[in-house]
Amino acid sequence: MARLTGAAIVVVLLAGLAAAPAAQRTPPPPQGQTLRLAYINSQLILANTPGRAAAESLFTREMVTFRTEVARMQQQLDSSVAEYNRTSLVMTPAAKARIEGELRQMEQRTRQRASELEQQASTREQELTAPIMRRVNAVIEGIRAEFNYSMIFDASAQAGALVTADRSLDISPLVIQRLQAGAGQAPGGALQPSPAPPLGLRPDSAAGRPQQRPDSATRPAAPLRPRRP
Repeated sequence: MARLTGAAIVVVLLAGLAAAPAAQRTPPPPQGQTLRLAYINSQLILANTPGRAAAESLFTREMVTFRTEVARMQQQLDSSVAEYNRTSLVMTPAAKARIEGELRQMEQRTRQRASELEQQASTREQELTAPIMRRVNAVIEGIRAEFNYSMIFDASAQAGALVTADRSLDISPLVIQRLQAGAGQAPGGALQPSPAPPLGLRPDSAAGRPQQRPDSATRPAAPLRPRRP
């Protein structure tokens, strides 16, 4: 699901900064204060978000019906075209014109139905994704406010400008822990997220200097869609 891979995660502060007039934007921190930055890996967060796997499984099952219908219509069109090619040499000009018109109409109906099903799939995907994304965004914004972060970037965003960053600034484990705790689940054993933010920050404390080497960002996979004929 395209939006289940992280492309829909929006860091609330960044969205607000982009939309606000220049005069209303948050001013730079006073001299001597540290601008606190952090980043997330939305791909990792969504992979460990409660309810995401169930939503993706349901979406996949529902898409089987869409794909089956599109494939059936395409098969009928292909068979009709093959039959026309086989018999057209012995047809009268009037018969050829009639059948060619029918084939064009059949192709148009097939394309139109495929487009309708694709739109239905997109709408259904948004229905399944919206509650998950609201929950994820709420947790991220809560962490931003709690620990006084100025900005939180998404390292796995397709159009993101973040190329590399110190791994100690990654708050993905903390986001995952709070998502799972909110759903009554224990955090995954392999992740072992700490309740503390990176660099040991607490609310209203000063940020330390990053010490670790940067990691490159990863890109999410493309969403699943019914195939166009």
